Amino acid sequence: MTRTVVSSAGALLAGSVQVGPLRLDSPEILWSRPDPLPPDGPATGSRVELRVGVELPVGERELVLRRDPAELRLRFPVPTPEISGTPGMWQTVGPGVAYVHWPLPEPEWTALRASRPELVVLGNARALWQDGEPFIRALMEIRTQLGGYPGLWAPRVALPHRLSLLAWLGVDVVDTTEGLWGAAHGSYFYTTLGSVAADSARIERVCDCASCRSDPPGSLEIHTQATYAREMAEVRMALRDGRLRELVEARLTAEPALAEMLRFADRLMAPLVEGRVPVVSRAKRTYILRESRRRPEVQRFLSRVLERYRPPPSKRVLLLLPCSRTKPYRNSRSHRRFARAWEGWPPGPLLHVVSVSSPLGLVPRELEDVYPARHYDIPVTGQWEEDERTAVLRALDVFLARGAYTQAIAHLDPDEYKFLAEALPERLHPLWTLSDEHTTSATALRALRSALDEADLGPAPPSIGPLVGVKEGLEALARVQFGPPAAELLFAPPTRLEGRPWSQRLTDGRGKDLATWSEERGLFQLTAAGGARIVPAGALWVEVDPGVTLTGDLFAPGVRSADPTIAPGDAVVLVRSGALLGVGEAALAGALMTELPRGLAVKVRHRVHAPLLAAEPSAPTLP
Repeated sequence: MTRTVVSSAGALLAGSVQVGPLRLDSPEILWSRPDPLPPDGPATGSRVELRVGVELPVGERELVLRRDPAELRLRFPVPTPEISGTPGMWQTVGPGVAYVHWPLPEPEWTALRASRPELVVLGNARALWQDGEPFIRALMEIRTQLGGYPGLWAPRVALPHRLSLLAWLGVDVVDTTEGLWGAAHGSYFYTTLGSVAADSARIERVCDCASCRSDPPGSLEIHTQATYAREMAEVRMALRDGRLRELVEARLTAEPALAEMLRFADRLMAPLVEGRVPVVSRAKRTYILRESRRRPEVQRFLSRVLERYRPPPSKRVLLLLPCSRTKPYRNSRSHRRFARAWEGWPPGPLLHVVSVSSPLGLVPRELEDVYPARHYDIPVTGQWEEDERTAVLRALDVFLARGAYTQAIAHLDPDEYKFLAEALPERLHPLWTLSDEHTTSATALRALRSALDEADLGPAPPSIGPLVGVKEGLEALARVQFGPPAAELLFAPPTRLEGRPWSQRLTDGRGKDLATWSEERGLFQLTAAGGARIVPAGALWVEVDPGVTLTGDLFAPGVRSADPTIAPGDAVVLVRSGALLGVGEAALAGALMTELPRGLAVKVRHRVHAPLLAAEPSAPTLP
């Protein structure tokens, strides 16, 4: 089997799957046809037709998948377990195709893994969908047990408004059977509202398909097929633009089950999905609904702040500011005005500027360019919901526990941010600089400067220059990106910064670059020397197969193992037996590098001419 991955979104690996003689795109629609497949039937172009076979013994069924000229015949006993309650089972129903009735006991999973199916048909998908959570658990277990290798078909669950969610859940192949069945019983499908009254829809001309344009209107079956085609085109457009999740959320009004499934998925499939979501992006992301706050990139940002972040050690004054519509915040009109209040303030490097944000909690200035902090847009109402307040307060606990602050200043609306008042401890002598919501008025800015002039810097405040403050901020960023142990190794003396504010180079103090940072990317890229420094930390490693000579980019067949926490876009180190071979940028999630039979795994940026041992005396054995 050959699986080609072009991009990923949610649990979906968009691209193509080759099953025997048949190529299936992912995502793909099988166009159901009730009539028998003629031996020399008409050409179907790029569409894959799904037809029911004929002249079969009693108790057996045959499905024919055909994309001219290739076809794939699947034959299996009538799946009675849904009726009889027979425990989970699987069977081979065609070359490289496994029919699965979930759940399976472990011995069955062992046998199924050994068979290496190219396509998995979740035979009881429709029954599982009706139960809700079991459908999500089935998808998650299939991917956990079988990895990203096989394609996945969930028969008879797809309606037009469900296509985006099914794609997000990692279902590669769907069929039009359920929609055509509904159309035969009078259902008129409209992707925004689900199923609506056909008479009203056709009077208002909400659809421009051939069936709805004709007078009198044509069949609902033709309309339904057109609606499937139009929605799948939107799914693929959203995939190209990296906005499939937005389309999923836009369809939630069509059917309550969609919101239910998404909530289960965000909880149960989070480990799988987060690893496939890139750590970098240049596209704007809109976070409109409550469901938006559960997106994997948001949850990753929140968790990494809680688990890895440490405020720069020289910061003494914690300044809390409101976020802004413009990203990064420092470029907004309001934040530029705030900055004038501390221009010329002598202990400027001791000031820690932190923005209070939904859905990201607290965003320190050094993380403003980290995805998605630089790329999000949300509606602003001034009303904070409980989960938004919780995110802010949890992050604040981390900042206060790990920082060396002696003063807190809140340049925030005291009514809107009242929930923060009790969280700021008395030992930091909290100062609130506003009497109303006008943060950029002359009065407010004077109050902010006055608070800074009166700030308690502690008994022995450090005396540092601006460059040291910038370096500390970049090390705090490296902790979030690589983890604390690797960041400490990367920034271990001697190091120095060179470059411009928007493009920094971390060097070893003797002219050799260790890493580069640019505000557009938001994260570091490593050089070979920098990679050698962090190898002992055992972070973001890719073990290269002994038989591979690294002369260009690294592809999946050349990966022996990889750190499972790697996500697309991560800066990774390429190693063999603890020795550095090179550094690069991950093109696949770490798990997928060994699950997929082909595809680009790492875009190699720098190679070493001879294996470079780690800088530490002894490197730990990689996981």
